[in-house]
Amino acid sequence: MVVLLFLSVICMNLFWTLSTSLSYENVEKESILIAKDFLKGINITNAIKQNSLLINLYCKNHSEYVFNYQGYTFDIPCSILSEGEGAIIEEGTRDLVRNVYYAEYECDFLNCAKNSQLPLFLVSEKAHDFWKHNLYLSLSVFLVLLLLAFLFVEKKTNLPIIVGVSLILSSLLFIKMDSLLLSISDTIIFKFLGIFFSQTFFISLRLLVAGIALLILGIILKIFKIGFFISKLFRKKQEQKKDKKKKR
Repeated sequence: MVVLLFLSVICMNLFWTLSTSLSYENVEKESILIAKDFLKGINITNAIKQNSLLINLYCKNHSEYVFNYQGYTFDIPCSILSEGEGAIIEEGTRDLVRNVYYAEYECDFLNCAKNSQLPLFLVSEKAHDFWKHNLYLSLSVFLVLLLLAFLFVEKKTNLPIIVGVSLILSSLLFIKMDSLLLSISDTIIFKFLGIFFSQTFFISLRLLVAGIALLILGIILKIFKIGFFISKLFRKKQEQKKDKKKKR
């Protein structure tokens, strides 16, 4: 039972980290450098320069210029064209991340993972929803195991300590995962993997605090239980002494 409870906590930590890290706001923030490198690699600014005359004519009567390039759709506000390459790359980055994240995938998560050539769906809304669903599932399993442990553990005061230690150990397993990935290599693959664990420190820190709080609670309950036991034993001896005096 204790092992199953610990495994459920690990799963809950993992799925919470993945679902939080893959929220749109976090993906946009964490993937910005990767997306910028990608845009520079496909020379999006060259494509705009080659069509600069057409774009300028179009922007006289419109507020934004929408175009397709190498299979990606970009929505560039006309107001930033005069600000140079940096502004274009910045806006193109947001468009690229938005298009990838909200892309429609006709397969379920596991089939996409098996058949997709480019793992862009791994940082999509579909992936976020998949891990969020698994988070709720692991939370349900954890609560069921917690209830069973409460019913079958003989010493109830041990339960907060067991859960607290499980939360602490789980948090320590994940707390430096993002830093570990970056320390291994700064290649685009590890930067990409880093997106999935970008929130691991904050999630693990919350679990660590909760675990320490439960551990302290369990220790306090143990102390009170011992105190009650000693007090009960002392009262029992006092009553025995009184009984002996009455008999005399």
